[in-house]
Amino acid sequence: MIVVSKFEKLYLLRNVFVPIICFGLSALLVDVKMYYKKDADVVFPVIFLLIVGVTVLFFNLNSIYKLILDEKTITKIYVLSGKKESIPYTSIKSLDKEFIDGSYIYEVGQITPGYYDYKFSLEDDKELIISPSNFKNYNQLIVEINLRCG
Repeated sequence: MIVVSKFEKLYLLRNVFVPIICFGLSALLVDVKMYYKKDADVVFPVIFLLIVGVTVLFFNLNSIYKLILDEKTITKIYVLSGKKESIPYTSIKSLDKEFIDGSYIYEVGQITPGYYDYKFSLEDDKELIISPSNFKNYNQLIVEINLRCG
């Protein structure tokens, strides 16, 4: 059985949030110059915000990957570059389960109870991290990897 990871919508939104803010502020500055203050010098801030937005967008999108689990390997496909990395189940050395604390606000109390990130240590000193904040079918991915690893 082949299992394909599904992204959490909030995960994708978090990765493009800063660039959206940068592009929005750039548009706002250009709007201010065009309609309200014709002599405003907004070239440097607009260029700076656009460069920051594009850079953050590039690095965030370059780190997003989807997983395809088949009978013998885990295929990690990076969304932006399309680069494929094949990880055989035999190369998984160990599994670390790390608890991530939930959100806490003083006036309200604890909002979320927290969750576990699974970090698979691989033979080539790399890690494969599977988190419920990234993947919608997180439980299915963990169960399938554990079954196939033995």
